[in-house]
Amino acid sequence: MAAQGYMIIIAISIAVIILYLLVSAAFLLWGASLAKIENATFGRAIGTTILGGIASSIFSLILNLWIPGFGRVLGFIVGFLISALIMMGIFDTSFGKALGATIIAWVLSLIVVGGTVILLVVLLGVSLQSFQP
Repeated sequence: MAAQGYMIIIAISIAVIILYLLVSAAFLLWGASLAKIENATFGRAIGTTILGGIASSIFSLILNLWIPGFGRVLGFIVGFLISALIMMGIFDTSFGKALGATIIAWVLSLIVVGGTVILLVVLLGVSLQSFQP
């Protein structure tokens, strides 16, 4: 019986990861179109998202272990650079456009997620006062 619960958790986790991948790729494709990158396709955006995410995560982990505290900030910044380098190869574009598209995608995702959170708070009637002791 407990195995079914674990299978449901695993299935939901896989679905969330796939959804995150698709949404991140959509934002990257949107950023690429705003940065005027030619030959931008959703498949290339998915490839860039996967490879960039893996490379950035590994590099950020190494920096965080090597330089505790500041390594996390440095890893975050270097993550953009690594993603842009990977995007250069996949999208066949310049580093400036790739970096611009990466940063634009990140900003757009923050705006959309922030707007969604605000919308949910308004729709559900949750106020900050309900969280105060």
